[in-house]
Formats: sequence, C-alpha cells, structure tokens
Amino acid sequence: MTTDPTLPEAPPARRRHILSVASALVWMPAYSLLGGCGGGNDDEGGADPATEEPVTQGPPGVVRPTFSRTMTIRLNNATTDTELSFSDPQASSGSVPQADFGDGASMLAPAAQGTVIARNNGSCTGTFGLKSGTGLGFAVKYDHPSGPGSTMVTLTPATGYMAGANAETFPGHHSVAKINLYRGVKNGNGAWVVPLGLLNTPAWNNSQDFLNSMYATGVRDVSVIHGAYGDTDAATGLAPMADFTGGQWLRIVDLWQAHWLNAGGGTLVPPDDIKILDLLRSYIDTAASNGPLVLWVPQLRYLPGTEPAAYELRGYRAFPMRDGSGWNSEAVTAFLRLLVSGAHLVAICAARDLPAGVTVQAFDRVLENSGLPTRGHPGNSHYASVVNTTGRYYLTAHDDFAPEDCGLLGALVTGRTVNSTLIGQGAYNSFIQLEGWQAISKRHNADYGSHEKTLWNISTFGASVHSEKRATSVFLAPAGWTPRPYQTTCMMPYVGAYAVSAGQPQGWLRHDLVSVPADAPALPPQFIG
Repeated sequence: MTTDPTLPEAPPARRRHILSVASALVWMPAYSLLGGCGGGNDDEGGADPATEEPVTQGPPGVVRPTFSRTMTIRLNNATTDTELSFSDPQASSGSVPQADFGDGASMLAPAAQGTVIARNNGSCTGTFGLKSGTGLGFAVKYDHPSGPGSTMVTLTPATGYMAGANAETFPGHHSVAKINLYRGVKNGNGAWVVPLGLLNTPAWNNSQDFLNSMYATGVRDVSVIHGAYGDTDAATGLAPMADFTGGQWLRIVDLWQAHWLNAGGGTLVPPDDIKILDLLRSYIDTAASNGPLVLWVPQLRYLPGTEPAAYELRGYRAFPMRDGSGWNSEAVTAFLRLLVSGAHLVAICAARDLPAGVTVQAFDRVLENSGLPTRGHPGNSHYASVVNTTGRYYLTAHDDFAPEDCGLLGALVTGRTVNSTLIGQGAYNSFIQLEGWQAISKRHNADYGSHEKTLWNISTFGASVHSEKRATSVFLAPAGWTPRPYQTTCMMPYVGAYAVSAGQPQGWLRHDLVSVPADAPALPPQFIG
C-alpha cells in the first residue's frame, strides 16, 4: 500500500436530491448495508416500474388513493443448503412488511429469489427476520423517510452468514434494494467473507459483494500478515502470502490462469478483468525486442523473532514465461499469485539496465495507449522522498463501495521508478502492483496504515512481502538480464533504485529489514548515482 498518508479522503458523493443526512456504508457484525435517499423527486433515477403503485378505481366517481412511497427489498438466497423463513414483521410507520417468495411458498429456498415490500403515503420504517431452522439467520431493518434523510437497509447476520447489497444508496420514492444472502467463508483471522460466485458451478458474478466483504470488520487485521511470516517455499519458489479471502485466492488464480492459457475459453471472468489480463499477457509476450519477458522472484529466508519481519535475500529464481511455442504454466501461476498478493513487480525497461541492443516498452505507456479506462494516482510513496506522482490506475475510482457487475482487478496501478512525468521511455523502469483499493478513499488509507506497520504491500485479497522498500522487488525482464544480490542495495539495482553514493542506498530502502549473504559482491560502480 503506497499512498502518502497526508492525502485527503474522498469527499461524499453528490446526490441528486437535497438531503440533510448524507448516506454512508456502515459495518455491523458480521456485515451490514446502508442505502441512501429518502425524499426527493420521484421522477429521478431509482424508481422501479415493477414496484410503482397503480391508481385503482373504487365506486363510480371515486379514485382510491395510491401509495406515494414503497420500500422493496429483493432477496436472493445465495446459500446452497439453507432455507430461510420470513419472521416477526413489524412496522413503526407504513404497512407491515409482507413477503412474497413465489407460488405461495413460506420458505425462501436455496438459490431462490423473493421480495419483501412495505407501503405508505409517508415514511416506511420497520423490521423483519429471516430464520434458518430454529435460529435467526438475518435481522433486517429498513428506514425509508418521507422527508430529508437517507433510506437505509441494515442487515445483521448471525455468525457465519454474510450479505451484500447492489448499492450504497436507494433513491426515489419507490426505493428498491437488491440483497444477496450467503453462508460466509472464514478466513485465517476468524473473520467472515462472502464466497466468490465466479468459483461456483454454475458460475455467477458477485464480485461486488466479495470485494466489499474484503473490508468487513476484522478481515484485514495485521495479525493475518504476522501469520504469514516464513521462508520462500522450495517447491513453488514463492514466499507466503497473507490471505484475507479464506483460501479463495488460490482458486481466483486458477480462474485467471485458465483464461490466460486458453485465451478465454470455458471460464467466467468479468469483462474488466479480461481486458487487463489480456494486456498483461500481451505485454509479457511482446514488450521486449528479443522475446518474451522472464519473471525473477527473490528467494527469502525469514529471520525469526523480528518485527517488522526481516529477511535474508539469498538470490533469485527464474521463471521463463514462455516455454517453446507456448506459455509456461508454472511461470504463469507464479506471476498471477504474485499479482493477486500485491507484490511489487518491476518491468526492466530503462536503457541503462538493458542488455546491449535490447529494447523494452514501458508498461505505463502501454496502458496509457491501450484505450482502456485509467485514472491518475494522486500520489504514492514508491521511489520518492515525499510522493511519486507518475502512477496511473486501471479503471476509475469508485469511492468506498464496489460497483455492480465489476471485476476483481479494480486497484491495479502502474508507475515509474523515476519520479518524473517529463522523461521519455528508456529513462526509467515501470512498476506494476495490485493495491487494495484506489486512492482517495478510507479503505485505501486504512491499508496504507497496515503497510506502514508491516512494510508489506497490501492488495485487495491479501498482502505480500515483496516491496522495493524491503529490497524484495520482483522483476519482469528480457532474456540476457540476470539479477543477483549485492552489498549496499541488497537487491539487484535498477534505474530508480541505484545507490546514491558508495555504501549508501536510497533513503526509502529499509536496510534494517533485509540482509544478504556475507559473500555477496560489493556494488559495482555503474550502479551508483
């Protein structure tokens, strides 16, 4: 996580109605939802024709009054094994909420949909429960005020259950909230997250709920990072990742790998993810003038008892990304695992670092010229004493709530190892990293706090020890470029990370958190200054 902590958080989004109380996302054990927009013009967005109340005719010459406000809650039972019954409906204003589970059903079956609706000519406020057997699965409260204020739907699940909403705000007089109900997945910290529907059979895209659950209370506690301290695995060549997902990240990598190797056949990957995965695949394959790039991964030994965790950098392991005419599946797996964990990846493209006669395109320029939507990063802490302003995100920001029909790669950032937007290609190397959430947001700022405590890079799904500040950068480099540890810089030096003078590394490098073997060679003069 790399944003300067002095950056402001995002201001509240403007509403199309004048409200005296702004809406915000509220987390309750284990998951809760807040929507917004109480009063306002019924003709603006948010009304659903399916819930509009028709004017009905009474006796001749008499028109029965229509309900001016409705609160509709559409429920999707996304569990695989739990029937839910509607219980204890109460209203403090408006009609008592009524459930319709279809064909007169009294239970909301697994994979079934149902609706709960309340009506009034004024405010609609009430509660109801959804029972699982003899116990309460979800307690639901709604408040749809007739005057200024926010329409709120709050779900308090019992332990082990989760829920997700399609929006933070539910505007209009006839407000509609769409809610998915889940059996949660417990992560290593004992917190609960939403199961990712992309991994199901049949697959479905609930990435919005999954991403929002990554920021539920307790999910991202730094104790998860502490539990991931350890040596590089000899079999995979990868250091342990701190996992926020309850083990689902491995299957996310499998999903992405299937797309990568099969060019999209037979897997459900959200369109936004396909676009950036395809760009990364093309970049690795074609960016260098002498063939596909090679992945170089630091091999680390954890030094027990250190906090923040310190490591010895023992060398690098090569993963050729292409094997003959095809992709090397082991290398693709390694790359995607590093990407999902938030590892700091450096694409070697500075002319000073490259083998003679070889050129490599800069990834930040490739993304900029791709036609894909991007957003400038307001400032990060890579390769800068204050802030680096060269960063650019794939996709645009969405504050502190994931949008509907989104993908999983909404916080991928690229930038330059030299903090200048005025220099041309060949004068810097590109970095690529998946952050947790885009800046400027409360979620991003919280992740930066965890980064400061641990010096691990925080992604959406976990955390990685691979940070340039720890001298543990991962490299994508052309054939003929071979890294090794050195004294002074510890990691292989590259433009943007050379020593500032003999025996003096960059000021941002935490030399206390990394060591190299005693027989590592002295830093050659060409890597100074």
